[in-house]
Amino acid sequence: MKNILQNRSLLMTLGVLLGIMACDVSRLDTPPLGVTEDSYFTTEAEFEMALLNGYAKMTDWYWYHGGSGNILHRLWHLPGDDITEEAGNFATFELFSGITPTNGYVTEFFDKSYELIQRVNLIIEKTTEADPTAFDDPAFLDYHRGEALFLRAMTYFKLYNMYGTAPLITERLSSENTNTPRSEGVQLLDQVIADLQEAAPILPDSWDDTNRGRAFKASAYGLLVKALVFRGNYTGNAADYTAAIQAYNNITGRMLTSSYTDNFDALQENNEESLFEFQASIAPGQDNVWLYNDGPWRGVETMSTYWGFFTVANNPAKTNFGGTTWRVTNKIFNAHGDDPRIAYFTEEDRSFTKYGKVELDQLSQSNKPASVNNPRILRFADVKLLTAEAILRSGGSKSEAIALINEVRSRARAWNEANAIVEDASLPADRDVAETSDATILSWIMDERVIELCGEEYVRWWDLKRWDASGDVSLNGWTGGDQHFSTDLSANFQFEYPTHLLLPIPQTEVERNSAITSNNPGY
Repeated sequence: MKNILQNRSLLMTLGVLLGIMACDVSRLDTPPLGVTEDSYFTTEAEFEMALLNGYAKMTDWYWYHGGSGNILHRLWHLPGDDITEEAGNFATFELFSGITPTNGYVTEFFDKSYELIQRVNLIIEKTTEADPTAFDDPAFLDYHRGEALFLRAMTYFKLYNMYGTAPLITERLSSENTNTPRSEGVQLLDQVIADLQEAAPILPDSWDDTNRGRAFKASAYGLLVKALVFRGNYTGNAADYTAAIQAYNNITGRMLTSSYTDNFDALQENNEESLFEFQASIAPGQDNVWLYNDGPWRGVETMSTYWGFFTVANNPAKTNFGGTTWRVTNKIFNAHGDDPRIAYFTEEDRSFTKYGKVELDQLSQSNKPASVNNPRILRFADVKLLTAEAILRSGGSKSEAIALINEVRSRARAWNEANAIVEDASLPADRDVAETSDATILSWIMDERVIELCGEEYVRWWDLKRWDASGDVSLNGWTGGDQHFSTDLSANFQFEYPTHLLLPIPQTEVERNSAITSNNPGY
């Protein structure tokens, strides 16, 4: 898929077309400029390019946005208790200090996510309208519809966990539906689950090598497991946990890699553990990390990702960003630093190098903070641990839940023994399958998730919030001390509960959208 997405000149033309079709309501009555909507979406190639334009939009989440420094990773990595930094360059989101509806990063993520949603809403509509008999492959439209549904579900899952009550838009924007109110309760999660339940059965089991990286059946079932467990946490509905177990049982062809580090290695992408990744690559002709993704220069911008904060201090990839280093927190290091999965990626000063470790990373240019190492958005180990939680919460077999935990730990132990990461080759030892205490087993799952997934995107902070909602932890009263958020920064910690569990709806959206009459509570 990386090769497909590198064809940026075609995406330039398509991006203009989709901008007219899907976003710019003021130009709905503009006379056609040669290529019209009625003349497009008649061939497989046209559907293909339109769909890939949706995938390409993910670039805005992952790369270095030019001289403005809009690295959006701060939004999902730093609010939790696993990653910290000492320079204070991202203090707003680590210290919950000055998060407002006018914050540029809050607005950037929101806007780009809805642009992606509009692109795939168009595909969903067109695959519904098209005649299946007009295409050589009878599954062609189903595959493309399934991919579009998956991309929309993934984006709304992010929006729910970050903003909570963002507008729910499932149709293309038009002059009749430009103003949409904030969602209520778990409506966004409901849509995520509905989209994935429709997508999973119609997606292919796998793709050929040319198309590796595209969403497939296990991608949808894996994200469905996650969304169902999350909704169960927020609503207390035990049926969601049972449904999550059923979704897990529908996953085939996936297994844990023998080496833990294969999940962060630029040369081991889209492997047997991967359920979905962002396909980082080098744009044809020139890799220019300073140009904006939706500017008029399409064809020379990068599709790389930024991992500069996960590299050691003197790495050239970081020199353009003031030497900011991200660290595993004292809290996590003191509790789990002897586990090889933490120890391998932790330098003496606790600098955390997951994805950015020299032997695993692949920089597209050594003098810019750009990497072609794919961010792993969802992997099987994450889903296994969520399924263990679902089994426990639904009253299922405790030994079965523990066995899933032990699968993850066994892989880590075998990897440690083969590579001598830490001296004790018995680490991490299996959990006792005879344990009967729900609280003990849940604590094992919680610990395993932070160890296995430490520093990975959209994990720890979202876990803490859902466990707060389910009453298993309480974030009320958490400070910046090592027993709570464990920050290395000395500035004033300003976390307010429950306000800071969510980001505010951007002020630009509140002012533009007449159906939004109030922001998230506290903003």
